[in-house]
Amino acid sequence: MPLETAAERIKVRRKELGLSYQELADLTGISKSTLQRYETGSIKSIPLAKLDVLAEGLKTTALYILGKPEQTNAEIISDGICRIPVYDSVSAGFGAYADSHVVCYIPTFIEHPVENSEFLWINVRGDSMAPTIEDGDRILVRRSDSVDSGSVAVVMIGEEAFVKKIKFGEDWVELHSINPYYPVRRFDKAAAADVRVVGAVVEVSKKL
Repeated sequence: MPLETAAERIKVRRKELGLSYQELADLTGISKSTLQRYETGSIKSIPLAKLDVLAEGLKTTALYILGKPEQTNAEIISDGICRIPVYDSVSAGFGAYADSHVVCYIPTFIEHPVENSEFLWINVRGDSMAPTIEDGDRILVRRSDSVDSGSVAVVMIGEEAFVKKIKFGEDWVELHSINPYYPVRRFDKAAAADVRVVGAVVEVSKKL
């Protein structure tokens, strides 16, 4: 009988590996009490960052834990055209929680189709990056934990996601909006570690 919930899959996989809560906590950096709450289902939404390390500790994938089919080349339609998911906000796409909803899928040309799982579309809200990226535009993002200074990227600060031009210094990070009405956000020294790159913007689809 198939396992129906993420809680069940986490518990069964931990026992298959013969791991105690403490051993899994040591592997993942997630506390024993939090792991127990995942297994009982008292925590319904697992933050994506924790989901990834949990899957690694359990020697499986985030998709398995969520009960979703593993993405395969079946997502390739033909000749480099791939079926790419669309999310309704930046935070939904990278954001915060594992149960973020996919609005739809759209055919997209990907130069190397085997990498299709690295891409997603996001519907943009707000005008901080106008006129380059305006409210209602859609951006194609490639998942990546690093970009060149001066690139437009999706970044996470805590559990919030933003689209900004990012600049790096020796011990600082700055997030720039293209719209001059929005001030530069600067993160110095230790605070710079709070800014995490999660994707590079590679294409903008403008609304009509």
